[in-house]
Amino acid sequence: MKLRLGLLLVALGAFAGCDDVGGEVGRGEAVPAVAPPRLSPVELLPPVVDRSVTQRVEVRDPPAIPAVQVDVQRQADGIVDILWVVDDSGSMANQRQTLTNNFSRFLQELLALQVRFHIGVISTNYNDRGTLRGTTKVITNDTPNPQQVFLQNTSFPNASRVRLEQGLRMVELALTEPNLSGPNKDFLRPNAALAVIAVTDEDDSSYGDPNYYARFLRSLKGPGNENLSSLSVIGGTTPDGCYPPGEEIYFGGRADPAFRYSTAATKTGGIIGSICDVSFEATLLKIAAALNTLRRVFPLSLKPDPATITVRVNGNLISKDVVNGWQYRAETQSIIFLGNYVPPPGALLRFEYAFVIP
Repeated sequence: MKLRLGLLLVALGAFAGCDDVGGEVGRGEAVPAVAPPRLSPVELLPPVVDRSVTQRVEVRDPPAIPAVQVDVQRQADGIVDILWVVDDSGSMANQRQTLTNNFSRFLQELLALQVRFHIGVISTNYNDRGTLRGTTKVITNDTPNPQQVFLQNTSFPNASRVRLEQGLRMVELALTEPNLSGPNKDFLRPNAALAVIAVTDEDDSSYGDPNYYARFLRSLKGPGNENLSSLSVIGGTTPDGCYPPGEEIYFGGRADPAFRYSTAATKTGGIIGSICDVSFEATLLKIAAALNTLRRVFPLSLKPDPATITVRVNGNLISKDVVNGWQYRAETQSIIFLGNYVPPPGALLRFEYAFVIP
């Protein structure tokens, strides 16, 4: 009996360990029972637009804020070194006299322009090696009787004969060592403009291209200051030359065309005049005007209210006056001095004015 009961229990255990496909529990394909989905209807409604009038917003400019601007500028120094290169040949006797006769007018113009000058004289003669002439080698604003000193420095024997007239080369020698620290040491100032003025009835016969000498002059003041150096010439007109007054009847009286000097003058922005003019005054006045380094126009940094502008020079109030004061030019936003008054060399200018911040 016990044996039968045991066999029955074993059979029941084996039956319970098998699935419906005869395998072990968990090894058959599981097929879950899933209920069918239930869908609910969705109602689509048109959008609702609120067409009621909204309140308008007015955009206004912010209020203007008045402000004061002060511009401070400095006048140029007005310093110029003037080197005269004078032909010392005998044929130039009359022209040298014309030059000295007109020198006082040239000097007056420099003084009127408030130019602080150094004036020296060299010859075109190669034998002089570019050294400054005279006992008083450098004429300044403080030199007593500068007219007489200039006459002495430009006087040569009337019978002088020059074989090698090398004006351009003499300029180079005058402005380089050993002359700069030797006989010409008091002439050239580092902060001054340089003007070379050649007066001759013959063209230059220096070795080398005149463009070389033009580059030499323009390089003297350093990069960015090329325009501070110039060469002007009073010489024979190009292309045919000319006869100085009263010398038409003389053999060899014709002044040679100054091709080389004119080339150097053109390259350096100088003035070209004729040695055959009855007077050199017009040419000398042009040269003097070109030597004026004082500024007459001073731009403002902001657009001012013209009624509020005040101008002070070295602390002194300058009136708004066409002749003896300043004017404001709206088209250039500048203060200008076009009348008799020009701020002096090195002066400190103060421009104060109101402007509007938008």
